[in-house]
Amino acid sequence: DDIGQSKSDEDLDSLLKELDSLTGLSNVKAEIHQLVKYAQVQRMRADHGIDSNLVSLHSVFIGSPGTGKTTVARLYGRILRSIGFLSQGHLVETDRAGLVAGYVGQTELKTDSVIKSAIGGVLFIDEAYSLFKGDSSQGDFGQEAISVLLKRMEDYRNDLVIIVAGYHKPMIEFLESNEGLKSRFSTHISFDDYSPDELLSILRHFCDKSNYELSSDALDKASDIITEAFKKREEHFGNARYVRNLFESAMKAQAVRITKTDGLPTPLELKQLLADDFRPLKTT
Repeated sequence: DDIGQSKSDEDLDSLLKELDSLTGLSNVKAEIHQLVKYAQVQRMRADHGIDSNLVSLHSVFIGSPGTGKTTVARLYGRILRSIGFLSQGHLVETDRAGLVAGYVGQTELKTDSVIKSAIGGVLFIDEAYSLFKGDSSQGDFGQEAISVLLKRMEDYRNDLVIIVAGYHKPMIEFLESNEGLKSRFSTHISFDDYSPDELLSILRHFCDKSNYELSSDALDKASDIITEAFKKREEHFGNARYVRNLFESAMKAQAVRITKTDGLPTPLELKQLLADDFRPLKTT
């Protein structure tokens, strides 16, 4: 229908520019550019009647939380839509809780309905390995969800892309656990942790988007806090999520500080975050 078309007809160049404008992620950007070119050439081959053993566009996104996996998945869907590989290009996010039910027979229905909502777009399954318990213990319905996924990937292979996301080691074990999964997810993209400079640039981006400014002292203080958190990071370091939490806690501290000050604050005082507004966060 033309109405739907005009609304979501985004051109490839502007989507790739949007991808390239994301902080960091140079290898991810390169991989996506390559996949797009690959998909375009496969399309040309098909147009000329050349048989193609199409490598699947289903992908594995490997990395810690807050490294941009969901953001890139959302763009990937829109990009595939713009080159005619998906009809809608929307993103549906889910996890074990969204797919697995507590009673026999219900998981298939639950998984099916989530998959149906993603047809035409991208189904993004976070920590997908939580579907696989390592042993096929009685009473675990994760295996049932995996079977439904594998079947539907076949049924809807022309208009559905599935992305499984999570940490490296459990993800590889998960894919090794099932030959069907392993063969269908041939594209692996690694999302590295952001560097302290990139994290600081993400903080500036949050400030710009929300109309806040960092005093030069605040910038130094935030930089120290971020560098320290980065040095001490463990596997579960939140990356951009850590920075968002740091920013939100600074906004609250600024609000408390301003309401304690006599007189009406100036527009600059309302916008500016000072060094005192930044405190190291407990990393979770």
